[in-house]
Amino acid sequence: MAHPDELAALDLYPVWTTAEDLRETFDPFSFEQRMAAYRLMIDNTNPADRFGADNRHNPLWGLMFQHQWQFRTDRLGVDTRRDGRIDPDSPWGYGNYTLSVVPWLAAGAAGVVPALPVADPPTRSRFRYVTGGVVPEELAAAVADWRAYFALVGGNGPADPEPARLALWKAHKTCLDVVVDVLADVDTEPWPDLEVTFLRGWCRMVDYLWAAAWPTDFAFMTAHGLDVLPESLLAAPEDLDTLPTKARGNVVNVLRLATTPKWRYHLDLLLWRRIMRTREARARVLPLLDAVFDPKPGNAAERRELLRHLLRPGPRVGPAGAWRKSPHG
Repeated sequence: MAHPDELAALDLYPVWTTAEDLRETFDPFSFEQRMAAYRLMIDNTNPADRFGADNRHNPLWGLMFQHQWQFRTDRLGVDTRRDGRIDPDSPWGYGNYTLSVVPWLAAGAAGVVPALPVADPPTRSRFRYVTGGVVPEELAAAVADWRAYFALVGGNGPADPEPARLALWKAHKTCLDVVVDVLADVDTEPWPDLEVTFLRGWCRMVDYLWAAAWPTDFAFMTAHGLDVLPESLLAAPEDLDTLPTKARGNVVNVLRLATTPKWRYHLDLLLWRRIMRTREARARVLPLLDAVFDPKPGNAAERRELLRHLLRPGPRVGPAGAWRKSPHG
């Protein structure tokens, strides 16, 4: 785990320390049980201190922090903070389902965690979940990608964290590609249209993070990932005016991504993936991403650096594997 004093200062700490252990069944519509699943996957993927003696370099921390944000901001359901139950019709809840239950199933198949049965949804839902132990066919590829991740980190592999990040982001993207397709075909009422647009834009933003093998370990998340997203649901455009400056800028960028025409989005992402081909560029992802989304006189040097990485010769292969067109549209 991360250093106890650092963890104790975060709102993640209570659920990290008190979430009940998973025993006979994993109920994914319990917030605490999803968090318990994350805790077990984090604890069990640090053989021989692969991610450090305190596990701070484990890339699974990002998923746990993201789910805590969803819980804290009522994105999992109007009553979730009161009773801990995740609404099966919550778009964010479904998105996180693919990033908690799917990894859990893969970790079980890889022998990293107990292969416990996953509980069915408590009610009928607009989304398709594991039911009767059967994984929806659209999630099968994601289970396979996550199993490859756990096979990589389950042994005494190299200490270099980037191979694990690359494998994790490949699996992460496979999950969210499914979420994007599903959101295009379902009625998301009564969730606010602006909030659902933000979710769709966030899935597109994740494509940029995927291409850069964005760090999601404890240290990086606590340094750069705790004040960048809105702390309330986005119901109307004027809600943006109440956000802190940093979060407002990020939300504006995400909403802009959501409404960018498909052809332009795919072109921009293709260029970004080319820029992120090298470890040198990925090590500079923070200033380079800022230069892409917030060009200004102060980052002119970073914009020249973007051009240098774009034009340098190299194989037509991105950090996550073969180049392919993202389905996010």
